[in-house]
Amino acid sequence: MLGPQENEFRRARDHALNSARRLSVEGRVWLVYELGATEYDHRGPALIFESDTAVRRVRNFPSSWRELSDEELETVSNSR
Repeated sequence: MLGPQENEFRRARDHALNSARRLSVEGRVWLVYELGATEYDHRGPALIFESDTAVRRVRNFPSSWRELSDEELETVSNSR
C-alpha cells in the first residue's frame, strides 16, 4: 500500500505525463514534463527528464521550456 506522499506524487506524475514532450539524445528517449509543488515537496516546480534508466529533476528552468529545441532542452537537463 502506498503512503500519502507516493499517492500524491503518482497522481501529479500521471497528470503531467499526459502532456510530456519526447526528447531523443544519443539514441535514448527521454520524457520531459513539469511537476508543480506538492503538499510534501514545497520547493516549487521541477522539470523532470525521465528515461528507462534514469530520472533527472531540474529546479531552475525557463518557463518557455516547451519552445526550446531538443539541443537547448538537453542543455537544461544537464544543468541540474
